[in-house]
Amino acid sequence: MRRQRTRVLAALLGLCAACGDGGDESANASVRARLDALAPAANLAHRGQGPTRPRGTWPENSLPAFRAAMQQGADGIELDVVLTRDGRLVVLHDDTFDRTTSCSGCANAQTFDEARACALLDGARQPTAEHPPTLAEAFAAAGPDGLVNVELKVYGAPCLTPTSGAAVLARTAVAEIRRLGVQRRTLFSSFDEAAVVEVKRVAPELYAALLFGGNTDALIERAAALGLDAIHPFWSGISAERIVAARRLGLQVNLWTVNGETFLTQALDKDPTGIVTDEPGVLRALLKR
Repeated sequence: MRRQRTRVLAALLGLCAACGDGGDESANASVRARLDALAPAANLAHRGQGPTRPRGTWPENSLPAFRAAMQQGADGIELDVVLTRDGRLVVLHDDTFDRTTSCSGCANAQTFDEARACALLDGARQPTAEHPPTLAEAFAAAGPDGLVNVELKVYGAPCLTPTSGAAVLARTAVAEIRRLGVQRRTLFSSFDEAAVVEVKRVAPELYAALLFGGNTDALIERAAALGLDAIHPFWSGISAERIVAARRLGLQVNLWTVNGETFLTQALDKDPTGIVTDEPGVLRALLKR
């Protein structure tokens, strides 16, 4: 019955979304309804097709990886954003450029143009023709209706500076999402509580979730008390019973990162709202069954 009600609500909200974003009001309600309507679980592709690996097809967080994930049946993509020295956003997972690009050093030590000139590396650590995308490019790669989970990556030492902390990152990301007019298909998430709290402070109508890997009971209650929309726990660290408890507190539950048919089946049995996976094609095949 819950799924039937949310499908109806999602359809109604979808009609509004089809006419343009029309402002922020109830954007989080639209996202929540869309996720519920994708039962048994929304299929969110982790960095497109997962972290850069030796046998991977595309670099992580690259436009081809996002497009490929959507072609394989993902309902949306998950990506990471960081701030450059001049306060602009690029899609990048780490604090530094070292692991994933031809550049090195802290991401916030280079300007936006310098960051965009870095080449993304393939699994053999060879430069490709791809560069760290912008949010605008990533949303375009997800298609006109694809969901996008924007993870706010707050720097750790030694890269953390007053101009790249949680609050600055959150405000910059909210402003960009509003500029792009994609509020009704954006999920914000972060391991940094201050980041998602700041999202809700400046834009209470947007969807925000707390990422975590442990201390499930306390963090479920904490997320609800903060007025967040969801929790994003590591998939094996939360039980079906705790997911029910989270839902009773008004929280959706999107699990990360689940791979392989066996583990994906186990995750689906817990009845989450969504699943973040490196293998959107495998999950799509399971969902079709």
